[in-house]
Amino acid sequence: MEENRCALWSKADISMKGRIIMTEFPKRARTIRWENDILIFDGERTIEMPELTMEIMEKLADYKPVGFYVKNNALTDELLMPFIGSKNMVNFGVEYGRLTDVCFYVFATMPKLRYLLLDGNRRITGSSLNVMKECKIDLLTLNHTGLNDNGLLQAASIPKLTHIQIDHTAVTYEGLLNIANHPRIEPVSKEQFNQEQMEHFSKLQREKAKKSVKLDQQAVEECQKILKDFFEAMTIWEKYVSQKGFEDEEVKLQLMNIWEQYVSEKPRLGYRPLALSYSPAGTYSEDMFIDAEQLTKNKLYIYTKTKSAGFERRFLMKRIGEKWKIEALQERLDGWQRIGL
Repeated sequence: MEENRCALWSKADISMKGRIIMTEFPKRARTIRWENDILIFDGERTIEMPELTMEIMEKLADYKPVGFYVKNNALTDELLMPFIGSKNMVNFGVEYGRLTDVCFYVFATMPKLRYLLLDGNRRITGSSLNVMKECKIDLLTLNHTGLNDNGLLQAASIPKLTHIQIDHTAVTYEGLLNIANHPRIEPVSKEQFNQEQMEHFSKLQREKAKKSVKLDQQAVEECQKILKDFFEAMTIWEKYVSQKGFEDEEVKLQLMNIWEQYVSEKPRLGYRPLALSYSPAGTYSEDMFIDAEQLTKNKLYIYTKTKSAGFERRFLMKRIGEKWKIEALQERLDGWQRIGL
């Protein structure tokens, strides 16, 4: 009689393609992945497992893993129940399964969950996403699902959510524009909507987030000129560093001169100019001006976007006397985050 797969068999570990084929479950595991009838523990130990039963799922949940991923398995909402309250789970994925909106009631009980990958679960519409409002989730992928405009609106109300992937869903462009008043969320679509549509959404989102202070166009032009000169000076400096190296006595002096001329930000440990670093291609060589926002008479944001990668930055400009200088730099990562110049 064939042994139950949950039973502890004697080990017969065999090394194959960098992985260990096992005949028993490991004592502990931080990450668990199932694909092509194979369970993979911590990326290297494997067990053949054609079916994920409730008994197996209960055993896997007992590991209290930080990551769990299943692809191309008819996994249902019911089979997720053993993971209710998983206190260590950070990354959870069930792609191309049979999940419905009921699954979000399970995920809402995971206090550390940040990345949720649900592509291909076509019965998910997003109707229960409102139960995730207290979650710390950063990324939600819902490509190839039944996500609709109402579901997207519910997703936008999740305070910590910054990125949601929505290709091949029922979301309309009108539905996308309806979440533009949520400044933190960044919908990701490479096929559902074209580049022009996504750029229009981003612009509308910025407009809605701006303070109602009239834009001083002359100040904007002055700030853009300062930034353009700063970008050029930094590109020249970075080329010099790539040729001479940090040991050259002129490197530090030239950088400090640039800071004195263009920057008002107080130097911070770990960032230029106190810490030396450079990009061979030029940190700001591809920055294009895309927008501006007036904060006060003497402060405004200048928004840029890199040509190839599409990274968005905003420079806080401060008027000091009769001249504008760079007070701080932020990059749009998980929302706007301060970074070093």
